[in-house]
Amino acid sequence: MERLNILLRRFMVSLTADRRKFGVFCALLTLGLLFWARIIVIKNLPRTVMADDEPAALLTDGGGDAASASDKNGLQVRSISLDLQPERDPFLLNEAYFPKSEKPASDSTEARKSAPSSSEEPEQAISRLQLEAVMQGNPMAVISGRTYRPGDWIETGGTESVQFMLIEVRRRSVVLEHAGRHFELRLDGSRG
Repeated sequence: MERLNILLRRFMVSLTADRRKFGVFCALLTLGLLFWARIIVIKNLPRTVMADDEPAALLTDGGGDAASASDKNGLQVRSISLDLQPERDPFLLNEAYFPKSEKPASDSTEARKSAPSSSEEPEQAISRLQLEAVMQGNPMAVISGRTYRPGDWIETGGTESVQFMLIEVRRRSVVLEHAGRHFELRLDGSRG
C-alpha cells in the first residue's frame, strides 16, 4: 500500500511539473466526466408519452363521466379535450396595462397641411439653420445640432420663429418647405 502511495505521489509531481501534460490531463478528465454524465442520462431516460393523431372519446356503460372511466388493466384514464381555436389572442396587448398612445404631431396628417404663419421672411430664418450631417440609409439629417427625419418640422428659433418641414434628404443637402416654397440647405453652408 505504501508503494502505491509513493507511485501516486511521483505521478502527481511529474504531472503537475509540466504545464502541457497537466493541461492535457485536465482536458481528458473533463471530457471523461462529460461522457460519464451522458451515459448516466441515457441509461435513466425519463418516461415519455406520445399523443395519438386523433382524439378518442371514452364512453362508460353507465353513461358516467369520461374522467372516471378505466381501461382493461385497471388504470384510470382521464380524457382532456382542447379547443381547436383559442378563446383569445395570446399576442394581443391588454389595453388596461398598455394603453394605446396617440400619434405624435409629426405623424399626423393635419400637421402636414400648412405651417404656422409668421411675419419674418423665410430667407432670413433659414440663414440661422446649418446642415451638419446627412444619413442616406434611414434618411435623417442633423440640422443645427438636432436630428430630423422627412416630415418633421424644424423651428428656426429667434424672436418670431419660422417653421420649415423637412421634405427630402439628399446626398449632400436637404430640401425644406415653407408655405409651398422649397429651400435647399447644403452641407457646405450655402443656401439654394
